Amino acid sequence: MADEKPSDQRVDRRDLLKYTGAGAAGVALAGCKERPTEETPTALPGDATPSGDQPLKGQTYKLGVLAPTPESFPVGTSMVRCAKLAAEELNKNGGIAGAEVEVVVGNTEASPGTASQVFLNLIREEGIDAAFGTFLTQVTLACFQPMTQNEVPLICTAAAGPKPSRVVNKQYDKYKYFFRAGPINSFDLAKAELEFLNLYADQLGWEKAAPLIENIGPFDPFASVLDGNISDYVNPVATGGSDTEVRRTSSGTTNWTPIWDEVERADADVALIAQALTGTASIKQWFNQKRSFEMGGISVPAQVYAFWDEVGGACEYTFTMNAITPQTTNTPRTQPFMKRYRKRFTDEDSDRPTYPVYSGPITYDGIRGFAHAMETWVKQEALTQKPSPDQMVNAMESLTFSDGIVIPDFQFTPKDAKYAHDPQWTSMKESGVPVWQQWQTDPEIREDYGVMHSFAPEQNKTADYSYPDWIDYPSDHPANQ
Repeated sequence: MADEKPSDQRVDRRDLLKYTGAGAAGVALAGCKERPTEETPTALPGDATPSGDQPLKGQTYKLGVLAPTPESFPVGTSMVRCAKLAAEELNKNGGIAGAEVEVVVGNTEASPGTASQVFLNLIREEGIDAAFGTFLTQVTLACFQPMTQNEVPLICTAAAGPKPSRVVNKQYDKYKYFFRAGPINSFDLAKAELEFLNLYADQLGWEKAAPLIENIGPFDPFASVLDGNISDYVNPVATGGSDTEVRRTSSGTTNWTPIWDEVERADADVALIAQALTGTASIKQWFNQKRSFEMGGISVPAQVYAFWDEVGGACEYTFTMNAITPQTTNTPRTQPFMKRYRKRFTDEDSDRPTYPVYSGPITYDGIRGFAHAMETWVKQEALTQKPSPDQMVNAMESLTFSDGIVIPDFQFTPKDAKYAHDPQWTSMKESGVPVWQQWQTDPEIREDYGVMHSFAPEQNKTADYSYPDWIDYPSDHPANQ
């Protein structure tokens, strides 16, 4: 499989900041008032410091958060909020081996140049020990220079592009300070989609699929993995004159009617999408035109809780891969975390609860995993000072963490792995990640708002898959069973 293509550097960051609702969704998140947390447990299993053993007491760990436009963009907002929650909870339980945890925020604006300078400023002016965050692969790569020059670890929590981890593998001594807490990289996400089709296509009644992948760099790995392999699990139908199993759709498409006409003429059961910039328009037009096929795959806009409001409920029945949802129980900690987040960040005057997008829980787990790794190393080596940069790398490489909220058992891939310092991931069936979320109505949870139910994999299932009520299915179709 190929690494990321050069086109990965050509994504317009301003357009990417739109795709998860820097408009309606962003305003909904940014307008929430923070309230003191009241129900944080005084003791969390696996938290950093047990009472009485505080070799770093009196010291401080400063953790930088490299967040894109956190005042309005859900990815950045969730990062910052969850980082602060993690720090507060660690400090309530003794910090990191007694050292207090402080969070310092830098706004990257989803710009490579800005991110690099902001990272450097946090190092020089704030004296951060490590940084978390970064959204977009090109932004992550731009942070490599200040990372290596200053030997400050960077733990990515929102970019899936595989190239940074390949760089670590190829030039380990220089770039060993980079780690990815999540999401799993794009190639693994594509493998998860094939696994999903293998396990569920027959159950859901999908014989023919129209694979449509938006033609932007972050989706290149999906096209690379799916093209030539998807036919092992479902029959790909050709649309738009494409001579491959996967059709790349323009990132500038606003009128989806001709494409949906082609999908219908091909008699597809489902449109398997990978969309970011065009995700809102395609979903609204599919729903409003009541198309005769199902729709889903990877829809970045549909991963945001405020999306239902943004499209007026027109996302019902669409499904998407996600890391976590407000309903899932990835681990025993997931739902208690979601309740704390909702209580802390939902505006008192709002009738809509507030939930984080994927970057928040991953940042939360990343910081708590880092804390666990540092404390373990400090005790193991009988240190009385914070570990050096190289020691931090050793500690992270040795990390095993089973108290997260996204992945049940977390470790980084070894330095000699093809994609070094990535989350170790075997399969969706084994890990429960990613989850496959579908927008549904569920009056038991909310009468006037959609619910992000997960229908796969089995251990993360919160509801059965729901079929569009306007499609006339044959009597022997799973929809009628």
